[in-house]
Amino acid sequence: MAKFIQICASQNDLFALDEEGVIYQYHFNAKTWVKLIGNRESDETGEGS
Repeated sequence: MAKFIQICASQNDLFALDEEGVIYQYHFNAKTWVKLIGNRESDETGEGS
C-alpha cells in the first residue's frame, strides 16, 4: 500500500495523495482505496478558453 502524504475529506468522499503524486479515492462499499486515473489531455490543449 502506498504511503499517503495528504488526505482530503468532504461530506461524501475521501481522497488521498501518495508520495508519487497519485490520487486515491476511498471506496466505502469495498472498504479499500482505489487509484484514480485522470485525463489531463483536454486541460493542456487550451481549447474552450
